[in-house]
Amino acid sequence: MPAKVGLKTSKICYVPSAVSSFFEICDRNPDGTKIRDPLQIGARGGGFKLQKGNITQAVSENTITRNEVEINGKLSPVARTSLRVIELVREKYDFPPVKILHKISPPIGSGFGTSGAGALGTAIALGDLFNLHFTLSEAAGFAHIAEIQSVTGLGTVLSLASGGGAIGLVTEPGSYSVGRTDAILSDYDKFVLVCASFGPIEKSTILSKESARRKVNEFGRKTLENILKDPTPESLLRYSREFSEKAGLASRNLLKLSDKAVELGAIGATPNMIGNAIHCLVLKTRYENFSKGFSKLVPKKFIFESELVHDRMSFV
Repeated sequence: MPAKVGLKTSKICYVPSAVSSFFEICDRNPDGTKIRDPLQIGARGGGFKLQKGNITQAVSENTITRNEVEINGKLSPVARTSLRVIELVREKYDFPPVKILHKISPPIGSGFGTSGAGALGTAIALGDLFNLHFTLSEAAGFAHIAEIQSVTGLGTVLSLASGGGAIGLVTEPGSYSVGRTDAILSDYDKFVLVCASFGPIEKSTILSKESARRKVNEFGRKTLENILKDPTPESLLRYSREFSEKAGLASRNLLKLSDKAVELGAIGATPNMIGNAIHCLVLKTRYENFSKGFSKLVPKKFIFESELVHDRMSFV
């Protein structure tokens, strides 16, 4: 994305993506009333941070008359989370309309944290473009609020902004300035995450029923407790697989495919939260044999793979 005469561009910002394996919704006070401060809203949960993520650049020039978001070379008027970040930042800092350019590697709308990664990349790129001197906490705050208000995520931004591990746990909810994270320690370089993704789904209405919400939170809390007693990649995936079935958040086909992946040699597999997809953690030493078997179950066009990454965002 080279700069042209008359253009003002930010540095190119990289943000990893993340897949959630289980979660607990945290948007209410102990007395059951709704939390009003979006920085306090979030989720407990856990999952994996992926090397393949989101590359973002912000562009400003006098021919841009309204905010626009381009994803993988095409204008995306429905990229509501990135657009909301622009609005939130402009409420505090005055600047002209901008275009955000995203290059997104993972499948979109399938539980790979692309909206959260795009939101965080947008905030960081805007800060660089207009010399706003954001701290990480401030940039992540804009992204977190945009996700909450756009109903595209709860705890993704916190997990992406936090360093320290590729197999992460969110132990206390909220924005980066509020929540707490931990990580399962392992040799992340020895794994590859093999995923099967069958297209985007609309997630905003999945947990609209109170009964569904109660079930998710009951089993989500128990899942975190069980994993903390045995913090290994295997237990994370095993308990997450149980969570997805008990909470009623995965189809029978996705559950069966997850189980089949384990039979083929994955150390664990579970449906994405939330998406029409599964993720399988595979040792690189077993990858070739696993891949041969998995490709017989899932057509190549539906398979997405990535190594894990324990770094945070960066300029590239």
